[in-house]
Amino acid sequence: MKYCTKCGLPETYPGIRFDEEGVCNFCNFYDEHRDTLEDQESRHRIFLEEVEQAKQRAKETNAPYDCVVGLSGGKDSTYIVWQMKKTYGLRVLAVTFQNGFHTDYGRRNIDNVLQKLDVDHITVRMNEKELRRYYSKCVGVMKNFCAVCFHFGFYYCHQVAERYGIPLVINGRTKGQIMQFAVNTRGIEPFEISRGLKDFEYQMFGDLIELLDRRGKVDYLPQAKVTSLSYFAYHDITEEETMEFLVKEIGWERPDSKVPHADCWAHAMAEHLSIVKRGYPVRTGELAVLVRRGELTKEEASAILKDDKKRYKKIDRQLEGRFYNRISVSKSVQA
Repeated sequence: MKYCTKCGLPETYPGIRFDEEGVCNFCNFYDEHRDTLEDQESRHRIFLEEVEQAKQRAKETNAPYDCVVGLSGGKDSTYIVWQMKKTYGLRVLAVTFQNGFHTDYGRRNIDNVLQKLDVDHITVRMNEKELRRYYSKCVGVMKNFCAVCFHFGFYYCHQVAERYGIPLVINGRTKGQIMQFAVNTRGIEPFEISRGLKDFEYQMFGDLIELLDRRGKVDYLPQAKVTSLSYFAYHDITEEETMEFLVKEIGWERPDSKVPHADCWAHAMAEHLSIVKRGYPVRTGELAVLVRRGELTKEEASAILKDDKKRYKKIDRQLEGRFYNRISVSKSVQA
């Protein structure tokens, strides 16, 4: 197996190419644009300008809120709700997409942030049979179901924003998630900012979006002219700093373990399916970005991924059964 000499990505990673020195195209792209991507002052200025424009548009149209923030109960979305209300002074509407994978831990954190910050909140649901159909199809074809949660989470944020005339959606994608497949600037913040759902999802799914749109497979809400900003593309803060901040400010509950995504009970299945299909854990590309940024060494990232692979190579049968029961189109369970 060949690995990038800089970030450690394997040759089986989607879209990877190596130069004569064994450096991958993702590293070369990052190095080429490092000055822009690491210019904190410039990135924050872009964010401020977009926020002020959103405030003005909301004022002009008499919108009831300035921005929508998707709230899952995890640290990132909770932190963003706090920052957008307290630091930036926006009127925030928090939106939670009920996907049936939320944990009691995530629900407690949602209740806590709503009580402490006094922000309005709505929970959205879609037709259960239709949601299960999407999950089953994606798992069968792609060995992936997170893409369904991503799409409908952002879909309903944009739909709610369009319905109430809210000009801005703030999301919690990390730099690792944004940059993990970046080989050009198209759709990549801070180079390009999306003004609608289709443009935003191109940042995550690339040319697949064009294919699905041409075939009429997905509604991208073309009428919703909403700006989307990924908060962490414009702000530098570590996971530990985020959690320390939330514990201090709102008494946020830390997860019991260091296993990621404690707000989703099916995350172990996502990891397992990734290992089965691709041979590597979910956060492989995200950790490679941290290596490029100097937040981790290649060896540290490799050790984390080794632990992930060992943990998720085999899955608890009870959890596996619960998962397939959840996504089955022929069964009905309490979400």
